Amino acid sequence: ATSRLSRVLILSSTLKMILRLQFEANKLQSYDLDDLRDLTRAAASVAIVENLLDQIPTPEPQVVAHMRPAAEETAAKVRKAAAVLLEQHQSGTGVVQLGATLQVYYHLGELPQAAWSAVGFGLETAKGCSKEFWSPSAVSALVGDSISSAKSASKSESALQRNLLKALRERRREASTKWASGIAQAALQVWSLHRVLCHKSDPVSRQLFSSVVAKGEIPLNLAPKKLPSVKEFSVFSIFWEKLCFNLGKMTERLLQNEKVSADIAALYPAVRSAVLGMLGRLHDTMQAGSTSNLSLEDTTSSSQGILGGSSALDNISWSTDNSAEDTDKSHESSMLGVASADTWTRTDVSKEDLTDQTLLAKSAGTTTSLSSIFSSPEWKLMQTTGLQPLETAFLASCRDRLCAPLEFMFPAGLSVDEDGVAMEVLPTLPSRYDLQKLDHSIRSELSLADPREGGGDLSMTNMLAEAIVNMVELFCARAKTAVTNAGEDGCLTQQGMPTERHLHDRKVVKIMSTLATSLKTSPENTFVVPYRPATSAQHEEAANLCQHSLLPAINEIDKVVKTLVLTPLCRALNRSIAAAIAKMHHGTYLESSSVGGMDATEQSFVQKQLVGLYEGIAEHHLSELPPEYAAYVASTLASFSIFTFVSNASLIRPLGENARLRVTHDLAEFELALEQLILKGGSSLTLSEIGFGKPYAELRAVRQMFYWSGLNSPSLSASSLSKSLLREVWIKDVRPSTTFHFLFSFAPNLLSSPHHFKRMRPEEYVSALVQLDGKIDEGEASAWMITMACCDSYQQRESIDRGNSSGDRRIAAILMMLGPELLRRRRH
Repeated sequence: ATSRLSRVLILSSTLKMILRLQFEANKLQSYDLDDLRDLTRAAASVAIVENLLDQIPTPEPQVVAHMRPAAEETAAKVRKAAAVLLEQHQSGTGVVQLGATLQVYYHLGELPQAAWSAVGFGLETAKGCSKEFWSPSAVSALVGDSISSAKSASKSESALQRNLLKALRERRREASTKWASGIAQAALQVWSLHRVLCHKSDPVSRQLFSSVVAKGEIPLNLAPKKLPSVKEFSVFSIFWEKLCFNLGKMTERLLQNEKVSADIAALYPAVRSAVLGMLGRLHDTMQAGSTSNLSLEDTTSSSQGILGGSSALDNISWSTDNSAEDTDKSHESSMLGVASADTWTRTDVSKEDLTDQTLLAKSAGTTTSLSSIFSSPEWKLMQTTGLQPLETAFLASCRDRLCAPLEFMFPAGLSVDEDGVAMEVLPTLPSRYDLQKLDHSIRSELSLADPREGGGDLSMTNMLAEAIVNMVELFCARAKTAVTNAGEDGCLTQQGMPTERHLHDRKVVKIMSTLATSLKTSPENTFVVPYRPATSAQHEEAANLCQHSLLPAINEIDKVVKTLVLTPLCRALNRSIAAAIAKMHHGTYLESSSVGGMDATEQSFVQKQLVGLYEGIAEHHLSELPPEYAAYVASTLASFSIFTFVSNASLIRPLGENARLRVTHDLAEFELALEQLILKGGSSLTLSEIGFGKPYAELRAVRQMFYWSGLNSPSLSASSLSKSLLREVWIKDVRPSTTFHFLFSFAPNLLSSPHHFKRMRPEEYVSALVQLDGKIDEGEASAWMITMACCDSYQQRESIDRGNSSGDRRIAAILMMLGPELLRRRRH
């Protein structure tokens, strides 16, 4: 009984499937496959029929065998019609409603295969464009046509070279633009597919097409390196990654061909410009598509159509035979996102035509900013994968052209005497012609970023500037071998005149200054000057960006010059200045020599010892250096001179009223002499701006310090005097060591001065406080240690004083309380 009941149930199920099969077969006979609506319904019926045919048990009933051929024939016609529609979409030869076409494949269960077929077709289209452009024969033909055109239009050799560069630039731009347009056409086809997949869903299952494709198997030839998740899945991203990978491999193989590698690398500026323009227009299209989809968030709403509310997406179509006016109307209709039932079924070709080529040629520019393009994943992938081999080869060729003039610069000097013995001679230096050639090479490479002059893009300035920086680093390395390294002991004679070795190093400084000037002026001369009197914000920005990018090269030149030549010169000159200033301790400010006041006819210490020295430095050294380096030397000398003069003046002991007057007068003349030195050095800075104003502030504050009268009140304690001294206005601008030494001038005889305690001459002691390069921080701590040692020694001998020695006995206590606070303030 159970088996009989089972057979009855099977027979009943089979009869139901046969009835349903007959019903669906009759429906298939009434469909018009040229109508998209009927084609979609036919695909749904075909899917049901094929499912029923697979479920009917064997042996197959006669009625089913009779219906099978007709059903299979109709299924083949449906698939053929869907394939024709998809092919029209891929090739752009007709108007295609992509959403309806994908709906057909969804019903047939072949949506992933259809989507990947469209992506594969886009890659093949892009590959065909790339093969046509990136081939040795095409590049050779491009160069040959340019040479022929230049020869026919030239009457002289100079004109030939100029016309050849122009012809190459124009043909490279045309070829690159044509290639980029082909790539853009394929990319737009895949982008339209991606947008429909992301927004269209099946009206019954409410399943997004993109999730259906994401769950399907990706073909091996399209599989990315890292499989994305369903949420991150993007058909366009996979297409673009594969496109960039194929392009990178193609250019890498081409660059291995030595015959055309140089010509291939020269294509980079034009290709980069074309790619940026293509991406800008692609982004405009993407943004326009995103805007048109703002009202399509509910993609399953029945108000938008019976197949899931995607009529606006269905109208995404691509054709090659339309006008710009029709394109605008079609684009406007797509933006509105409203379509009637008749529009869904029978498309009006005159209003719905929209082609990628018309879209790309609609305007020469793009509304997308370069910053948006550079931050986009498409550009990052294109730069790091697609254009990376080409960019590397292009930069290598740029460096080779830039470094070619350096090969014969700074050759080692060779000479032999009459006996054939090698003699030491100074290295040979580049001529003015060599430097002009180097300047021309720099400007020629920068002009590659100018769209008019080099056919590239202004965003290349940073890249080209880095190549120039590398060239300058090599130039500086070769220049180091040309410097004699005379040092501070070999750059001056005993009379303070420059030696022959220093004169040679001075020529090297002038060469480096010429190169630095060329680097500073090249951006403006390349991007701004050729277009004057017209002004362009883009060219101004490119010049500013280039100047900023070339700063490392200028800093490298300054570093080499200052380290090898200027610093030893400054140290040697500072040594002579320190020796001259130290002569103030040879009885210049003794009270016995100051009796009766100052004689108007008598020359002061500064006039006798320093004015002539500074004039000699300005005449024999500063005037022979380039202005920027002369200003550096003058600033260094002035800063060192101020600190050294103040330190020596504070060590004068005793310091009576007449001595103070003479020191104050000398300080005024000393300031005037330094102002003249700075002026002759060609610096635009004033004395108050050197060293952030610290040297000049101390020079002005010392005048007030010399007339401090706090010790005139014998009743005040050492603690009160210390607090009063810390409240003085000038105390913040004076170094602690200067304050300590000034207080020693009021001390008893048993409190020895620091240089006497160390048994050193004043100039030796001051040289420990102020180094020859003008640094003063390291000497302050040692000055305080010596001051404490002097006070400790005085306290041990104070008991034998018995008040016989002159001077204020509170000085030692004041110094011990004042020192830690002054050092703490200086640290903070």
